[in-house]
Amino acid sequence: MPRGKKIRRIDYNLKEMMDLCKISTRPTFNKQIEKLCKLYGFKKESFKIDNSETGDYYFPADFAEPLALLLRNYVNYPLNRSNAVQENIKATQIKEYNKIICDEIDNDLNDVFRKIIYTLPCHLQAVKISDLTSDLVERLTLFIVNITKLDHQEIGEVLNWLCRALDEANYNLFRGSYFKNKIIESNMAFCDEGYKKQREAIYGIKDNEIEELENEMMKSNNSIDYAVAILIKRIMQDTQSLNSADKGSEFLTSDDNDILKMMGLEISVKDDKNTCKDGDNFLERDLYYRSVVKQYLSLGKYKLAQSVIENYSEKVKKRKSIVEKIKDGTFQESCELSISTKRKVLEQNIKNMQHELEKLNEECSEGHDSEEDFLCQMKNEYVKYYDTVLKDSTKLKDEVDRFVGQIFINTLNTIK
Repeated sequence: MPRGKKIRRIDYNLKEMMDLCKISTRPTFNKQIEKLCKLYGFKKESFKIDNSETGDYYFPADFAEPLALLLRNYVNYPLNRSNAVQENIKATQIKEYNKIICDEIDNDLNDVFRKIIYTLPCHLQAVKISDLTSDLVERLTLFIVNITKLDHQEIGEVLNWLCRALDEANYNLFRGSYFKNKIIESNMAFCDEGYKKQREAIYGIKDNEIEELENEMMKSNNSIDYAVAILIKRIMQDTQSLNSADKGSEFLTSDDNDILKMMGLEISVKDDKNTCKDGDNFLERDLYYRSVVKQYLSLGKYKLAQSVIENYSEKVKKRKSIVEKIKDGTFQESCELSISTKRKVLEQNIKNMQHELEKLNEECSEGHDSEEDFLCQMKNEYVKYYDTVLKDSTKLKDEVDRFVGQIFINTLNTIK
């Protein structure tokens, strides 16, 4: 096919993609996409017509916008700088990168892509990282100053409390992840048992690679950019044939004009150079997103994710540090509470304890051997996990040792 011609009007050629990425020169674009491919494991020829290294760039509308999101922001990637050293990356740099990505997801992506990304568990985590990192750095700084500088601070007691608190936190982190994994496994087993045959009869046997990508996307601890890259790879599994110059077909044709006119819209008849009037591509792409790309969107998951984000945002607006509460007069020590407030708190605690007691009484009348076996297995798994992590994290442990040493250096008499 002629150089520079697109397979479908709705797709993006090199110039359109460069405009979408806000990259002005082809050498810069080539360099950016090569780095991106290396970082996320793409093959450069996957973005070429006929998957040929010498072919024209070709970006299907199915994933061009999320890909442009990554390309556009690679300049903000903390490790992108030529002199960047992984050990010197600051938490605030990671926070800023997450904030930029999340802001662009909300403001620059088509609504269908925005909703799809909202359903990825790591999106909420990225929002929280961008919100909470500065608070974490500030409060850890104050904590370190407090345990080493306050005149009458008993640092040994603080370490005793901190070790116990961290030990409990580490177990609870493992416990939460273990429970979630088992729930996912149970749900998948139930679906396979109850609906696998029907699903395969309708959609065919699911490809193993597609299943792996979908499972990878659902991990909560993914970075937001990595999850978007996995989403692109998932969509590419369904769009591989589009790269063939002789297999593409237009999404809309002049035959669709009657239906479009009923909607108050119209697509102009295109010439054989595969061009169109300004704005037509936008309209056709938007219709394509809402009718075809929407297949990757679970509306139920999106509504749940949107609700969680909104609730979280409301809590963030109300969240205040103790210093802020002292300044606005809302902070109270427990001894400062009124008798009526103390009564309400105590009554609520009693209600909660009565509810717990009722649950325990119900459990006593039922057999819970399977639950005890499950918890015993989980505890044994935690011991194995604990030993393995410590064994495999010697480099990180050394870095943490150095970090803690720099904190405790203030406890030594140093030469003035």
